[in-house]
Amino acid sequence: MVEELYKYEKRNLALIISGRFESILGAAALLVAMPLYILDKTGSGTMMGIFTVLGILPRLFATPIGGVIGDRLNRKTIMVILDELRGFLLFTLWLIATNNKMSVGVLLVFRAILSFCDGLFDGPTGAMFGDVVRKENLKRATSLNAMANSVANIVGPIVGSMLYGYYGLTNVLLMTAILYILSGVSEMFIIYNHRPREGRVNFVGELSEGIKFVVKNRGLKFLFTFAIVINFLMSPVFSVVFPYILRTILKFSATQFGTLQVLGTIGALLGNIAIMFFLHKFSSKFLISRGLLLEQTFAVLFSIFIMPYFGLGKGTLYILFATGTVVVSFFNVLVNIPINANLQMLVPSELRSRVFSVLSLLAMGSVPISSALYGYLLDKIDAFWFFLAVNIISTIVIIVFLIKAPDEAYDPNLAVEQNI
Repeated sequence: MVEELYKYEKRNLALIISGRFESILGAAALLVAMPLYILDKTGSGTMMGIFTVLGILPRLFATPIGGVIGDRLNRKTIMVILDELRGFLLFTLWLIATNNKMSVGVLLVFRAILSFCDGLFDGPTGAMFGDVVRKENLKRATSLNAMANSVANIVGPIVGSMLYGYYGLTNVLLMTAILYILSGVSEMFIIYNHRPREGRVNFVGELSEGIKFVVKNRGLKFLFTFAIVINFLMSPVFSVVFPYILRTILKFSATQFGTLQVLGTIGALLGNIAIMFFLHKFSSKFLISRGLLLEQTFAVLFSIFIMPYFGLGKGTLYILFATGTVVVSFFNVLVNIPINANLQMLVPSELRSRVFSVLSLLAMGSVPISSALYGYLLDKIDAFWFFLAVNIISTIVIIVFLIKAPDEAYDPNLAVEQNI
């Protein structure tokens, strides 16, 4: 049955990627327009904080639920229903806005509901990728999907900010609703066979099965541990430390700051293109180990050269930040793509949604903790020294991973052969 499904591999891959592109494009536009609306209406940092929390907590709560239903129900059906549901919710919000009933409170309620839907969506759809793509093609397919996501994340914020600037939030809501609905329609044509799981639902028991599988599998356990620790250390660097250094200390303009964010996405896009056309021939071990070492070497050198002691001007510093953002994003992709492909192969389909949801839950759950910690430390420690220290600690973690990681973490076929 699986080989029969692989006959439609290119068709399914095209439909999944096009559907994800449409929904991510709309979501990226909305993620720019919603905060702008809240700031324009309230000018309150507290309201922005509430907006951020409502984008995280409902998603965290829904993620394990999505993992369980993703291993029980048809993943294609879940994908289609949730995209259409999000489109319907945003269309409803558009109707509210066109009738002048929109308020910040209403927007925050819809933000929470959409975040919950996102949490249900992540596990099942992420797990589905390994069901429709042959394992020898996973690296390139994952890279192609990431390329489409990068383009959507470049275009989305630009479209969202322009639409909001010229026409207000209403038109952004309508555009995003249409994109979600189109995404769901395209996903209906995916050819996908599903084997339903029998018996009553036991959320705790079924989630524990996913956790036990991770603990039992050496390669998977190392990848999980590494991903969670690095996410804890590095995610707040981009969401807390970078904005603090760029805007508060160096006084870069909003345009310069926004340009650096776009350059990061461009660096990731270049990395995906490199894997898609040139680097897919190299082993996962080569890409992961070389990517980690080159990324971290550059990051440490970058964190040294931006120190105030060198007396560099703002123009030179901006060039350094622009170069660093592109290069680090490029090498980061060389690491993430083979790791994501390996995760698809290491986890059997009947467990994949739950395992992915556990990883997502732990990774996302650690970010608010580390972000709050980093924010506190930035008020106590010089930001440049703190940035260097985080990069050094991350380098130590990476070296330990490269030394200790079993071969199964790089080559999932070894885990299959050993029946781990």
